[in-house]
Amino acid sequence: CVLPIYKRDGETNIRLCRTEVRWGIRLMPEFSFTEAAFEGFRFTRERPGAVAAWSAVTFGFILLSGVLGAFVGGDALRAFQALGGHPTLEQFVQAFPPAAAPILITFLVNFAGAALIYASAMRSFIGIDKTVSFRLGDDERRLFLILMSYFLIYIVLNIIFGIIYGVVESITSLFSNDIPNFLNFTAPYVLVAAPLFFIVPFSLAPVIAVDRKRISFRESWVSTKGHFWPLAGSLIISLISFLVVAAVAFFLVMILTEIVSISTGGFIAQPGQLLNPDETRKFLTPAMVFAAIIWAVFVGAFLPVILGPQVRAYQAYDAPDPVGTPAEA
Repeated sequence: CVLPIYKRDGETNIRLCRTEVRWGIRLMPEFSFTEAAFEGFRFTRERPGAVAAWSAVTFGFILLSGVLGAFVGGDALRAFQALGGHPTLEQFVQAFPPAAAPILITFLVNFAGAALIYASAMRSFIGIDKTVSFRLGDDERRLFLILMSYFLIYIVLNIIFGIIYGVVESITSLFSNDIPNFLNFTAPYVLVAAPLFFIVPFSLAPVIAVDRKRISFRESWVSTKGHFWPLAGSLIISLISFLVVAAVAFFLVMILTEIVSISTGGFIAQPGQLLNPDETRKFLTPAMVFAAIIWAVFVGAFLPVILGPQVRAYQAYDAPDPVGTPAEA
């Protein structure tokens, strides 16, 4: 790898090439989508304390968002959540306005928590921090903006694809009932997966934001150009592997909870009660706390899984800084 040389203030500086990654992750000058897919599992095995720390902070933010949401408008929020995934327009219009404030507060708190934890995980994963640290600084601000951008991109693309699907369904229904039925079956999967074709090229932006201290979707786009399928394949393999492991772990937890419930004569609720949606929406009930713990552990373990392909791709594909542009430490 060639070391770029640039001059600033009359001094010659040498910036290490970006494949020379810091402490904590192995060198990968060429991208292997299978190796990258399992990099997060290697990290979790070697640093379980970091995963536990991210899970603990996630749990704290879940409780904080629950407290603030309940304080601002808990009854309205629970009424809105009780509508489920397919409310009528009339139900939505009636339930949303009083629930708007608690929804916004919980949304912002959760996104702020995600940025805080994501920044900590990114610094640990690429080796900037040798121990897990949480702080409020520019890294967190940049990642908050990037996560919000991802969310907005995802929402806008879902709306666009939803409109396209609706138009196609209306046209095809004039000729056959089979095609609209097929479209209704595939629509949820397409609406979830299709925006990823646009988000994956921007997936290196969080790494750039923490390592180079700037937000640049363009750099991510340039770096991943021509490498979409290896990166997407690595992300898919890591995600599927993680979901399989998570499903097995969740099943074992459910068995253990059932055993504990039986041995305590029902003092500890059974899994069905703990996962009852009507109970998990209530504030600080055993069901709500249990669901929060499960979700916090899931998030803490998921971070290395998603960061593995991102950091590996950054090592292998990242476009160098233009000559004369210093990289911030």
